[in-house]
Formats: sequence, structure tokens, C-alpha cells
Amino acid sequence: MQPPLGNVVIVIVMMEAFLIMVLGYMMYDVKARLTKGMMKIINEGIKIDSSSTNDSRPRLNTDEVKVLKYLMSRGKPVIQSVIGKELNIPKSTLFRIIKRLSELGLINVEKKGKYNYVYIQRTQDVLSILKSINEDSS
Repeated sequence: MQPPLGNVVIVIVMMEAFLIMVLGYMMYDVKARLTKGMMKIINEGIKIDSSSTNDSRPRLNTDEVKVLKYLMSRGKPVIQSVIGKELNIPKSTLFRIIKRLSELGLINVEKKGKYNYVYIQRTQDVLSILKSINEDSS
């Protein structure tokens, strides 16, 4: 006994719709990966171009500068969550700032118990960066 023709048509249409969705997702995924790869290439190109200007100090945004100034004013390790509360910076933003400043070697983070203690690692470098930022803004 054969299934009714209407059921076969419905199954075929559903299979086509599924294939279209899969192909659409694959195209989206490829586009996202290409875009991400292009952004990485563009960012690396910007880094190369900016290093050729003989300006070796890192480019810091205003929140990164605020964190460095705060840590310099405290002069001792500060709990990461306290920094966020004092400077009114969201946790996720502060996490990225701390990670970047740490990767630049300007600060250090030590985990003690359930708290992250953040402190200036290279005081002289931070002072010169902050001084040059103040000079640029004048």
C-alpha cells in the first residue's frame, strides 16, 4: 500500500525547507568567519602601521586611563570589584580593561581566595604613559 500523494509532497517540502535552512546557516557561518578573519587582518595591519610612527606607547581609552590613575592613587593592590564600583564601570567592561592592561604588562592580577587583587606592575611606565596623555590633552 502506498502512502497518499499529499503526505509525500509534505515530506518533500519539509526536506527542502530543512535543506534551505542548513544552507542558509552555512552561508551565515562562512560570512561570519570571513568577517572575523578580515577584522583580524585589518587590526594587525593597523598595529603594523601605528608601530611605524615610532610611538611605542600603547593607545589607551578613557576607561583604561581612569583605571590606571585610580590604581596609581591607591598605591596598593585593590580588589577588582571595588575598582568597578568606585569608577562606575560595568563588570564585563572592567574585565576586558584589566585583561588588556595585564597583557600590556602594565598591571598584575593576583587571585587570593575569591577576590582578584589588581596592582600596578611597572610604575615608571604607567607614570610616563599618564604624563604623555596629559601632555597630549593640553
